[in-house]
Amino acid sequence: STADPHKDVESLLTGYKKEPESVPQLEKLLPDIVSSFGPDKSATESVEELKKRTQSGDATVSEWANDALAGLKKGAPFSLCLTQKHFSRVASSYGNNENYLSKLAGVMKLEYRIALRSSVRNDFAEGVRAVLVDKDQNPKWSPATLEEVNMDEVESVFEPLAADAELNV
Repeated sequence: STADPHKDVESLLTGYKKEPESVPQLEKLLPDIVSSFGPDKSATESVEELKKRTQSGDATVSEWANDALAGLKKGAPFSLCLTQKHFSRVASSYGNNENYLSKLAGVMKLEYRIALRSSVRNDFAEGVRAVLVDKDQNPKWSPATLEEVNMDEVESVFEPLAADAELNV
């Protein structure tokens, strides 16, 4: 023990410090994540990429891909396409100060449009029914597959609201 309590604490903590034994899992998976979910990929292409990775000789990668696919299968196809398109737009605006999505207010406005329009879609009510009401965990999505999603309908979710309905931030 010294007269400096800060040094005493540092000395005590040093005994418990240990370096990680390996590279963190997320860091190891980052190339696979970026490749599977890149901003240039459609939701369908992301699913195809994940399916390829389930065959990886690396158990960590194949387990991650299988878990990701299982999670995606639970979601409404329309919502998956919408989410992919939204993330792609936000990611591609990074560093471009001219793009309204490079600022928090722009992202908040777009998130508001998405939330408002998604909440009135049948998929929202169907998800609530399947998970919270009937608890059968078997939603009947419309459209039922990624291939059936009308991308023009997805794009329409991003359109500005009427002036009096737009989020004011």
